[in-house]
Order: sequence, then structure tokens, then C-alpha cells
Amino acid sequence: MAEGNVELLPMEDTEIMQVRTDSASAQESVGTEDSAMMDTESLRLEEKLQSFQNELNDHTAPSVDPWTMTNQLRELEKQRRRNLIFDEERFEETFLKCLICRESYNDNDKTPKMLPCHHTFCLDCLCQMFRVEGEFRQSLSSAFRGMPLAVKIQCPSCRDGLITSEAELRRLPNDHTILELLSFVKETGRTDVQYCSKHQLQPLHFFCEPCIQPVCCDCTVIDHKESKGHVVVNVDEALAKYTPILDDTMASIRTQKEEVTKQRQALGQAAETVDRIQQDLTDHIRTVFDRIRAVLDERERELYDISDGEINRKRSTIEAHQQTLSERETALDAQLRGLQQAKNDKDISQMFTGHKTACEVLQNRVHVPTDCISNFNVTFQFNQRTDATVRQQINNLGDIIFKS
Repeated sequence: MAEGNVELLPMEDTEIMQVRTDSASAQESVGTEDSAMMDTESLRLEEKLQSFQNELNDHTAPSVDPWTMTNQLRELEKQRRRNLIFDEERFEETFLKCLICRESYNDNDKTPKMLPCHHTFCLDCLCQMFRVEGEFRQSLSSAFRGMPLAVKIQCPSCRDGLITSEAELRRLPNDHTILELLSFVKETGRTDVQYCSKHQLQPLHFFCEPCIQPVCCDCTVIDHKESKGHVVVNVDEALAKYTPILDDTMASIRTQKEEVTKQRQALGQAAETVDRIQQDLTDHIRTVFDRIRAVLDERERELYDISDGEINRKRSTIEAHQQTLSERETALDAQLRGLQQAKNDKDISQMFTGHKTACEVLQNRVHVPTDCISNFNVTFQFNQRTDATVRQQINNLGDIIFKS
């Protein structure tokens, strides 16, 4: 039996129908649909047999041994019967899901519990029914200070009543038939089976090499005939054939990926090296120009000091001459005011005394260099000397040499 296919035998179907008496109408509907499905499959099989017969009678077709073809038809029919598949989604909805919450049974909180009426529901739904009924009973009378120990619940399917406690609900017998079906469906890996989109309920158990696609049993005798150049093999054979090729390709990919990874890592290290070289180069250039800038700043300060010293010395000389002339001017103003006062007072003795003193003051003349008074031609000039040469040298200072 192929992996993921559930084979429905008549005896098993009878046993399941006897155990799962959840809903008579649902079972009748399922039986009707199964009968219609079997009729459809029979018509399909007849069409395929007729197609084979027409192909045998076709003179243009390659010559085939009738005995071999008959054996192939028999084997195909046997395989066809073995691969009879029922609608698993409908099967799961009908037998493997709780009729109340519509969730799948499991071994934990959704354990299938069988009531005395032989209807099965999950433990979680039964406990919720117990709690809802208990809260309802508690709200009807103030005599209940707490949750009742036992309440009456009704089967959602047949409305059969059952007085029970929560502990008794948990001790209800498990529906082992459902648990075994769950285990069976889980082991068969139903979700791993792929079905043909063109032919319903047919698993993709074959592989057409020229078309490079999986096909079902119907496809091998209708759309992918070997007489038309199609080469169909079993999926397991295809896997055994192409898995080593795929492994070799994956190994080549891994090898190339490792090479690419090494190259990428090498480029990453090269990028880090370039960043480090750039930082070192920047620091070196900055250091050189910082030294030159420091020398220029020092020379600039020296020139400032020299110019300030000379100018301050000249300024001190001028200020001293100004002080001398200011004192001389003050003395002359004092003599002039004394003589004017004596003249105004018509004091003859004061006039002669003041005149004598004024003559002595006039004789003591103050000497001030003429170059400080008129035609002041003291100049200061900055001699650039090697300015152009230095600027040229700075313009050509340093060079960047790249080596690969």
C-alpha cells in the first residue's frame, strides 16, 4: 500500500459504520456519495478499457503483443482497485472531529469520550457543558453557594440525559476506535500525499520523464501513454534515479558556495585592509602638515614679536618727546599768564621780575629731533624673501604612491 493512501476495505468500512453511529443521516449521505463515486470510477475504467481496445485495433500504432497487453490491463485493474481512495477530508470531518466544536480529536484536552448512548464528543466540550449547566443551576437558587457536584447534561445528538459530575465525565471510556483511526491517519502521513488536479482522488504515484511532472494512474493510460513517446516510471524509481544526480548537484552547489564564501571573506578582509591603509595615510598626511603648520605658526609669532618690539620702541620715543613738549608748553603758558597778569595789574616790579624769569625759560630750549616732527619717514616693511619658493614647495609637498 502506498504511503499516505488510506485503503478502505469492506470489512473495515462496516466496522467503522457500526462504531460511528453519530448521525444516521450523515452516514446515509456518505454512503450515497460513495456509491456515486464507485459508479463514476466504473465508467472511467470502462472508458480506459475501450481506449486500450481502440489502440490495439489501430493499425498505425506500434505492434504490441495482445497477451502482454491483456496482462497489463489486468495488472492495471488490480492496481486500480488497490488504489481506491475515499475523500479523506470528508472522512475526517465525519469521524475524526468533535461534532460540537468541529476540532480534531487528540490525546490531550480533545480526548474522544463515549457517552452511555454511544455518541462520542471531546472531553473539553463535555466539561464546558457541565460548567454551563452548573452555573445555570446555581443562578436559579441562592441555596447553592458553590458549583453543584453533579448536574444533568443531555447528549447533543440524541438528547439522552446523563446525571454526572466532572470527575465522572473525565472517567468516561475513551473511544478507542477513533484513537486508532487517528493513529492510523497519522502514521500514513495523509498530508504528505499529493493528488492529481485533473483526476480526482488519484495520488501522484508516477513520474513522466519527458514532461518532467508527477502523474497519477489515470494519466498513464490517457494523457501520458508510452506509445506517444512518454516514459513513465514509478515515483520511487524516479527518486532512486534522480536523487544521486540531485545530490551531486547539491554537492557542486555547496562546493561553489564555499568558494564564494571564501572569496567574499577575502574581499571583506581586503576592504578592512583598505580602510586601515586609508586611516594610516590620513594620519600621516595630517601629521606632516601639522608639523609644517606648527613651524609656520611659530615663525608667524616670531615676526609678530619682532614687529611689535620695534614699533613699541619707536612709540616710546615718540611718547617721551610728547611728554617733554607738553611740559615745555605748560611752562611757557605759566610765564605767559604771569606776564599778562603783571601787565594788567600795571605792577612794574612784577613786570620786570616776570620778564627776567621768562627770558631764562626761553633760553632753556627743548631739543626734539626734526624727523619726529616733520616728514615722519620711519617705515616698517615685511620682507617676504623666499615666500614664492616656500609656497611652491608647499604646493608640491608630498605625493601619494599606489602600489598593487
